[in-house]
Amino acid sequence: MSLEDLSKQLKEVIATYDTGWLLGDLSGLMHAGGNNTGHDQLGDLSSPQRQLYYLAGLLITSDPANGIDNMYDPDKWEKIVNLLNQIEQAYTFMFFPKEEELVDEHWQKIRQVAMPSFLDYFNQGPLNFEEQIINWVSDLYTPLNAIISKETGLQTSDFLQFYENVDVLHQRNFQGVSPKGTPRANWREYAKVQMINTAPEPLKAIMAKKMGDMEPSMYYMADHGIIDRFYAHEIVSANLAQEKVEIILQLLSEERSASDFLYYTSMKPGNPLYEKPIAYLGNGMYQIFEVKQVIHAIESLLEKICTGNKANISVLVARKGNLLEDRVEGLFKQLLKKDFKIYRGYYVDGCEQDLLILWKNYAFIIEAKGYNLREPLRDPDKAFVRIKDDFKGCIGYGYDQCYRVESKFLSGQPLEICDKNGNVLDVVDTIPFENNAFSIVVNLKTFGQVQTDLSSLLEVPDDSSYPWAVKLDDLETFVLTLLAQGKGISQLLKFLIMRETLQGKLICNDELQLCGAFLTGAINQELIDKREMILTSPDLGDIFDQQYRKGIGFPNEKYWAEKKSGKWLFW
Repeated sequence: MSLEDLSKQLKEVIATYDTGWLLGDLSGLMHAGGNNTGHDQLGDLSSPQRQLYYLAGLLITSDPANGIDNMYDPDKWEKIVNLLNQIEQAYTFMFFPKEEELVDEHWQKIRQVAMPSFLDYFNQGPLNFEEQIINWVSDLYTPLNAIISKETGLQTSDFLQFYENVDVLHQRNFQGVSPKGTPRANWREYAKVQMINTAPEPLKAIMAKKMGDMEPSMYYMADHGIIDRFYAHEIVSANLAQEKVEIILQLLSEERSASDFLYYTSMKPGNPLYEKPIAYLGNGMYQIFEVKQVIHAIESLLEKICTGNKANISVLVARKGNLLEDRVEGLFKQLLKKDFKIYRGYYVDGCEQDLLILWKNYAFIIEAKGYNLREPLRDPDKAFVRIKDDFKGCIGYGYDQCYRVESKFLSGQPLEICDKNGNVLDVVDTIPFENNAFSIVVNLKTFGQVQTDLSSLLEVPDDSSYPWAVKLDDLETFVLTLLAQGKGISQLLKFLIMRETLQGKLICNDELQLCGAFLTGAINQELIDKREMILTSPDLGDIFDQQYRKGIGFPNEKYWAEKKSGKWLFW
């Protein structure tokens, strides 16, 4: 069966479900996966998060006329899972050789890059913590409020307050359906199911009394979406008027209606729940599919608003570059604490550089790149060209800038720090830093496998080592976890030395899996030296989720007191 036929068949099955009930069920499964539960439904899925999002996208773009099913059916779910995995395999087979193709070294090179890049891009959702995106949106777009206000009548703080209110309502509703919780008033009107007491008449009153306190929990177990449904007035707060709530809901919500969306790799039209993660259910009621996606959708919306013309694009790009450097500089200051020297926006041999940080006899040569990645193409040959070009413009260019400075340290030449006019501001004696200069490229968006193992697309001179190419959010999570656990710069240095030896023998699409493996000792230098290939797994990054539940130390970290109390359950 073709990819198109499989996708159409799956959409037909999904279209039979009630909108609110299935969105709630799928959302519950996504959280179950993060909590290592729900294996009966998730265990056979190859890429749970993206596949569940795909199902939700098929639902919201299907005809609602027949959407009445609001019960879990194991046989029907098994059929859905089989179709999902057949579709996943069909995408994978696109990278397999056709009968007439010559499978040579060039063919293998193209697939080695194109296949993981394509699958990583479409199968892996945003991997960061909500404070990271909240802080980024606030710091990046608040200075651009004039542009945003002109288009929407709102400011960045309004969008962030909307997200905060949605998240608070979601958490409060979750606490309310717990066995000892207090549900919101009129909570039954939010339900998509009806519980019927089938006990014999003499027992009905007795059972109703005994089960009274458990009733909200029972409804929640049958209808997970009950905690994510709301009316606009429930999002109103002292800092966010109803009129603003309604404007934002118009921008971020979508009503179920039939459209041509069919493939989970479709971009035009794409899955509407990424840009509009709130479903309008009718009669004034809304439902969030995934709370965290709301803040990602806000970021996408604000970027779209701020790139409406060339002048605004220039302002945004400059602001983004400065903020990225601010973040990196701040993290190293926290880590190094004292006795360091930082050069920023300096020039070497007439070329601009981002950051050089000197500490004792160690040098960190850092280039920050806010490059936007384009979605990979299905055709492997065309995909390879696009991926290679994007990689060269981001990580490749960043490394070239790093090497311009690193080469001075490798050769022991004095490093002249100049301004843009060529005036020498300082001269660094590089000899004390021999073999202790690290090149680091920090980007906003990850390239997945081809970034974690640079050997497939990056060539380095014989006298150099591969740089550490890391996404900003991963760098922040790793550094703050080191600090939270009472570790410091010595552990980062140990990691950087070990990290260089992984290039050319690594299968991994998430840098935090490597950082987590380092912290737990799951990957060490002895293991690397013994193995020809190192394969990582998602559970290696669990240490960061565990630390987050205790508190990592993000600026304005949410629920800090609750985390420290150990008395709250978080959804």
